[in-house]
Amino acid sequence: MKKLTLTVLHKLPNRVRFKVSHRIIDTKKFFETIKIGTKNIALRYNRTIETLLVTFEPEEILIDEVIYRTATALSVEHEMTSVKLVEDFEEKSIDSLSVYSGAAILLSFLYGLGKSKIEKLQLDINNFAAGLTTAAIIEHAYMETQRKGFFDIEILPALYLLKSYMANRSVVAIALMWFTTFGRHLVLNNFSNKEVRIYRLKADNGKFHYVVDVKDDNSIENLSDLIDHIFFNNKTGNESDDKYIALK
Repeated sequence: MKKLTLTVLHKLPNRVRFKVSHRIIDTKKFFETIKIGTKNIALRYNRTIETLLVTFEPEEILIDEVIYRTATALSVEHEMTSVKLVEDFEEKSIDSLSVYSGAAILLSFLYGLGKSKIEKLQLDINNFAAGLTTAAIIEHAYMETQRKGFFDIEILPALYLLKSYMANRSVVAIALMWFTTFGRHLVLNNFSNKEVRIYRLKADNGKFHYVVDVKDDNSIENLSDLIDHIFFNNKTGNESDDKYIALK
């Protein structure tokens, strides 16, 4: 089962846009959990692309509390399951197709180093790597558009390099296409990703209050998570990263 995830797509002092991993079933109850005790919060949920827009008055409520209230509402709807909070998803988007295309490029390089290579087979491998990389870039652009409403400008130089490849059939052009699009996703860490666990407490008057336990998320779900875990995560040492927040 896919992990319950809340992704911050865009935020301003008075508004924040989220991507939710699971469909919101009871929108009325979901909205009530976020709006409780406030007067100037407005919410708009798009079921087609699973995004949630929250607008609010900064003088009444801070943006951090809006984020944690939304995570709480998502957890409540799914039987108090912990929520993965992602605030830098664009720095981690290494998908399976991009990994396969990277492997195809590496295979092309390795075959080219051989002394008994066959030119036609080399060209076939290069074409296969180019096709797979192009498909990975298109998938990447589609996913970025779904998440943010637009794709990153890094896609454009990659398409220019594809034109260069069509002219000289060089695997170097394919490798540059791949690194132009996906290279930065390999080296940026995910320290801002959090695991949010919500505890529900019942007061004497029968009303519920929530306490949010926030800690660094160290789960490994893709290649960039693995690289981050190996090269970056040891910097945190054994220090506790728990932070408890009481929601009003």
